[in-house]
Amino acid sequence: MRTLSAHRQAKFVLFAVALITYTIVGYWLQVQNGYILGDSLSRVSAAQAVLFSRQPHVAAIGFIFTPLTALLQLPVVWFSPWWPALTESAFAGTLISAPFMAGAVVQIASIGFDRGLPRMFVLIVTAVFALNPMIVFYGANGMSEAPFLFFTVWAVRRLILWITDDDVHHLVTAGGIAMAMAYLTRYDAVACIAVAGFIVAITTYLRAPSPPRVRRALLRLLIVSGPGFLAFIGWAAASWLITGEAFAQFTSQYGNTAILRQTGGGSTEGLASGFAFAAVCITALAPTLFPITGFALSLRWRRPSWTVLLVPTAMYGAILGFQAFSYADGATFGFLRFYIIAVPFAATLAMLAVPEGEVISWKRPGRFAPAAPPVPRTRRPRAAHVAVAIALTLSLPTTLWAMRSPRHAPQEYALEVLLFDLTLDTSDRSADQRRIAATFSTERKVADRIDEMNLPPSSILTDTLYGFAVVAASSNPETFVVPTDTDFVKILNDPVGNGVRYLLTVPHEGRGIADALNQRYPTLYENGAEVATLEAEIHNDGDNQPVWRLYRVNDR
Repeated sequence: MRTLSAHRQAKFVLFAVALITYTIVGYWLQVQNGYILGDSLSRVSAAQAVLFSRQPHVAAIGFIFTPLTALLQLPVVWFSPWWPALTESAFAGTLISAPFMAGAVVQIASIGFDRGLPRMFVLIVTAVFALNPMIVFYGANGMSEAPFLFFTVWAVRRLILWITDDDVHHLVTAGGIAMAMAYLTRYDAVACIAVAGFIVAITTYLRAPSPPRVRRALLRLLIVSGPGFLAFIGWAAASWLITGEAFAQFTSQYGNTAILRQTGGGSTEGLASGFAFAAVCITALAPTLFPITGFALSLRWRRPSWTVLLVPTAMYGAILGFQAFSYADGATFGFLRFYIIAVPFAATLAMLAVPEGEVISWKRPGRFAPAAPPVPRTRRPRAAHVAVAIALTLSLPTTLWAMRSPRHAPQEYALEVLLFDLTLDTSDRSADQRRIAATFSTERKVADRIDEMNLPPSSILTDTLYGFAVVAASSNPETFVVPTDTDFVKILNDPVGNGVRYLLTVPHEGRGIADALNQRYPTLYENGAEVATLEAEIHNDGDNQPVWRLYRVNDR
């Protein structure tokens, strides 16, 4: 009991320190320096639309992303009228990602405590994970990586425990909560849901000494993978009923597939080159993943405990394989963050690559639980612990190196201009970094200008393809008519008759081709399409952001 109490105290301290650290970093990044990633801001904008748009409704959450990250922000975004930075600077996202990443830190530590490992070793491995630059950045910036990592590591930990004690409650937690929530956070989770079902079914079948082995295996498979499958079906059904598209991420004009087609993103050099890119990213984030795996195999080979290695290897590996193939096939972007699961992968294997200590007692061992490992009677040498800890620590400098690469980390490498004074650096690289760091700064200026006009609700028609950043930064989001409004098409077809005063437009090129205003009025951006007159043009300081034009609608 004393050990368990000490572990709880350590977990509480780890959570509190990580939470405070990630929140402070997020405030510094987003509120003080305006370094905001588009996916983070778009989720904040979606939550804002649910509460404060001209037609507040839950379906305004959108169906391009899975919904959990934005839904969790609703209670935070509710306070945005009193603290505009929550939406304007996407700080509401930080207040969600920080506790989830802190939770992932606790789950990594718990894997070590579950196995009775030396406290110092557990704390070192956990600290290396928590202080990895990618973990810090994505714990602070409001993206979906933090909750996705938390739910995935939680599921892996619970399945490791199930392998050890056959307690069905672990399957309920891993499948019924963790992996289902992981899918509602990111589509990648479909890979680990499938792999987890396979592992549990095969393990159950092999453990059972007599029939009904198949029925028992199928039942366990349903317990662990059924909720994730229902989440998959339920979200697709909701999307189809409301938008007419079951998988908007792939079929909508706003989804990834359309963005790749419009911008020319994704791998275009073939499967081999795409897989090579993924291998570089994984190696940079976890350079000693294979040596640590070797440590773990050498420790457990031909012993009953070797099966615990199946869970992290298969589940994390499935996610990495899914991302690598998606990029190699040209179906997604070349972002370092898509391989961030390699960081907890290495940390989890590090906890399994050293001899166990006094494993926590089993509360509800299942019928086919393997024999409990013997309690070590003598103090074991710590050479393996030191070697594994040192190997894991090598990921810190290599991750920093990868984050400075515009090829592999286009969303992270501009952090350099915030961390170092590069104002006198006139190189192309520094100029590019400054443009990335300034992304969405112009949109905040556009929103401020519109707010100063004191317009009534429904005065400005715009598409949220790019306009989400303007709407999120506005103190009066009800001023805008946007695609999630049920009467958007009606107003788009007759802006004058419906009281619209201005049209906020982007160039009819690149992603702007999919903009609803450009599709309805193809020459709008160039000459007003005979329905509006140019009021203002606002040049953009951000990277890959449009030059905005505000058109005043002509009277009939």
